[in-house]
Amino acid sequence: MCFSSSASFVVAATLLPLGVASVRYCRRHQRGDLMPLALSPLFFSTQQALEGVVWLGLAPGGPDGLVHSAALAYLFFAYAFWLAWFPWCVLRLNRQEPPGLRRRLLQILLMLGLLLGAGLWLPLLLNGSVFQPAVVHGSLNYTTTLLANGWINLGFGSSVYGLLITAPLLLSGSGRLRWFAGGILGAFLITHLAYGYAFTSVWCFFSAVLSGSLPWILRDPKPVEHPSHA
Repeated sequence: MCFSSSASFVVAATLLPLGVASVRYCRRHQRGDLMPLALSPLFFSTQQALEGVVWLGLAPGGPDGLVHSAALAYLFFAYAFWLAWFPWCVLRLNRQEPPGLRRRLLQILLMLGLLLGAGLWLPLLLNGSVFQPAVVHGSLNYTTTLLANGWINLGFGSSVYGLLITAPLLLSGSGRLRWFAGGILGAFLITHLAYGYAFTSVWCFFSAVLSGSLPWILRDPKPVEHPSHA
């Protein structure tokens, strides 16, 4: 499979109206608890548009002055944002649920996501020399030097990252959202096995494509049951 600026921009353009429609659905039905989930396609769209800019900047004669800023913004989503966003989405879905094990687990995952995300992305913000995007075998490799490099195995580290991304969705009461989590987990395994040299870019691309199912997920009778009737 070969990725490109066109692929990133097409996914970004496709997700934009889906995200707008999802937000309108939540507003029309006064579902503030679903709004974070509804916004997710818009954030994925933004992330893919940023990667499209990275692709353009790396092309011969492209606007290479934009590469660093676009890559840094892209990695904010990949390394920090999604780690906290998905736990927050599921917490909002379950905001009327009495305190219990699931809520405590989600709160723990949110805190872990915030801490890990800060540890992954802030060093990139403070020192731009620790990442350098490059095209490798038709995909983007951001070539990041992380704080844990050298003392945490890459496979273990990426597995922890994948767990923190998917676990909150699997803890959701929505069967459709758990299917979405299963799709992201499947994409994680495929990317890890076949595209390890460009793991961040390829997994985020697959996840963005899967986020196109979120408008359907929002209409799942389980999570869209109004909190006042819960």
